[in-house]
Amino acid sequence: MAHSISLANILTLSRLFITPVLIYCILKDMYAISGILVVTAVLTDWLDGIIARKTNDVTKHGELLDPAVDKIFTISVLVAFVEKNIISSFVIFLVITREMIVTWLRSVMVNKGVVIPASFYGKVKTTFQLLSIFLLSINFTDLGILVLWLSIIIAYYSGFDYFKIFLKKRVWE
Repeated sequence: MAHSISLANILTLSRLFITPVLIYCILKDMYAISGILVVTAVLTDWLDGIIARKTNDVTKHGELLDPAVDKIFTISVLVAFVEKNIISSFVIFLVITREMIVTWLRSVMVNKGVVIPASFYGKVKTTFQLLSIFLLSINFTDLGILVLWLSIIIAYYSGFDYFKIFLKKRVWE
């Protein structure tokens, strides 16, 4: 039986197609196009969830696809800034490490029946990450780097919140 793909999932997947084009534009110093692509990616991220909820089309597939695509987008684009020597590979290490640890914590908790939605600080982290990517993509490097470091601080703070829940719920037992 063939199933059609939902509009929400099409929007989510569109970020995968935007990502390599955005990386190319960043590497070629196409600042205006880079900025437009980042805004487009952010809008698709915002809209996919709204559309899924409004059309009653929230699926496990979409719930797993969206954060995976978000991580691919964020990390891939940040790597482009490493390639341009704008940010350090240590920044990528910090971002990936936090994401993998939080993903692991949430997975272990879900397997034990403890579902933890994205936290307020996790959403703030994402907002700052995307703002920093936008600023870096339009060549506002100093401000973009500052906002990126703020996002990393917030990311680890929110990650610590997940860890506290992990300990409190005793899911390792």
